[in-house]
Amino acid sequence: MRRLALVIAIMATPVLAQEDMVIDQSKLYVTEPSACQALEQQGVDAWLDQDFLSLSFTGGIQSMEFHCNFYDIESRPNTPLLFVDAVCEFPGTLYPDILAIAPNGPDSILVVSGADTTLALASSDAPPSDNPVGTTLYHRCDNLSEIPVD
Repeated sequence: MRRLALVIAIMATPVLAQEDMVIDQSKLYVTEPSACQALEQQGVDAWLDQDFLSLSFTGGIQSMEFHCNFYDIESRPNTPLLFVDAVCEFPGTLYPDILAIAPNGPDSILVVSGADTTLALASSDAPPSDNPVGTTLYHRCDNLSEIPVD
């Protein structure tokens, strides 16, 4: 009986640790860690020197020629996962998207785009890999809560 209780406690520990992770929605996240300092020093001009995406929960996802506006951010009790309804736009292209956002450690998040995943799977005969299609890793900028605009 003790062994069974010990096995159950050990198996539940990683799940509890995962639930303790919280996504800091007040911070800015970027796909390239060096972009944090570039944005702090150059503001929006940082996109002229580097190719990266930024994500804030108030401004959505942004880059030079692409953006997604977040319309609804949903969460559930006892889980760190977020579900986001978004409308995304490239020059001349507008489309709806749904995003799943999960913590990926203490200072990064994984963002999975339903539109990107569907498009990639529809146009590929390759088997799934270790890096799921439509998934992007974002790093938290501890020095920024928004993009400085001069």
